[in-house]
Amino acid sequence: MTEESDFKNIRLSKGLTLDDIARRTRIRIGFLEAIEEANYHLLPEKYYAETFIKVYADTLGIDSAPFLARYRQSLEKTGVTTQKAPLHEIKGEPRKHFARPSLTKRHYQLIGWTIFLAVVTSIIVFILYPRETVVDVSAPPLSTVKPPDVSEQEKPATEVPSKGEAVENPGASQEKTEVKEQTEPKKETPPTGSGEESKKKYTLRIEAQELTWLRIKEDKQAPRQYLLKPGEKLSRQAMDRFEIDIGNAGGVLLSFQGKSLGAPGKSGEVVRLVLPEERTF
Repeated sequence: MTEESDFKNIRLSKGLTLDDIARRTRIRIGFLEAIEEANYHLLPEKYYAETFIKVYADTLGIDSAPFLARYRQSLEKTGVTTQKAPLHEIKGEPRKHFARPSLTKRHYQLIGWTIFLAVVTSIIVFILYPRETVVDVSAPPLSTVKPPDVSEQEKPATEVPSKGEAVENPGASQEKTEVKEQTEPKKETPPTGSGEESKKKYTLRIEAQELTWLRIKEDKQAPRQYLLKPGEKLSRQAMDRFEIDIGNAGGVLLSFQGKSLGAPGKSGEVVRLVLPEERTF
């Protein structure tokens, strides 16, 4: 059995055409026909020719060793040298010719005009939209601010001049008048009401825990209203009694005569108290 009958008969027995083999192996149909017809002089260099034979045999599912041996023996006997094929023909791809674009004078002119327009546009933008200047308006450091000179400040108007010192009158024609020193000592008058405060014997202290409204009547005086915020304290005195209305009994702590009474009720509860409590016999 010849090599031609081996490759071709096996291919036909499998129902394959040369186009099928070419699509699978990506080998040109002309090289496949040369392998089947043993026209080795139409194959490329030895390395590529042996590769084609091996790939063809593997595609058909047969051993490529005997076919490679026949190919080498044929080369030794006939002395035929295989042709050198370009790489694109070995891969079975058509040769593509790419024309290198050549730059003409018009191309150079277009490039020059493009650069010129870019430069002109940049200049126009720079002129129409100037950069904003940022002015530093931050305050000067504290070390540069000098405190006012106390010696240069004007003396207060309530200052009393010493004996023999002249006082200038800005409204007159700069005449100087001598201020006489008062020789009679001032009599101190005791503050009014101090004796009345010392006679009061009851003391009430209130400390707010929550926002609380109060109305307190001391003795026979008119009642006063208070609105205490958390943390605020109130201290009142009376001679005979206190009448107290509390809008938030749980929001205050009471202390009467130095004795803690705590909260008079619950939070949000309205309570009326009389201190000291009236005794019934």
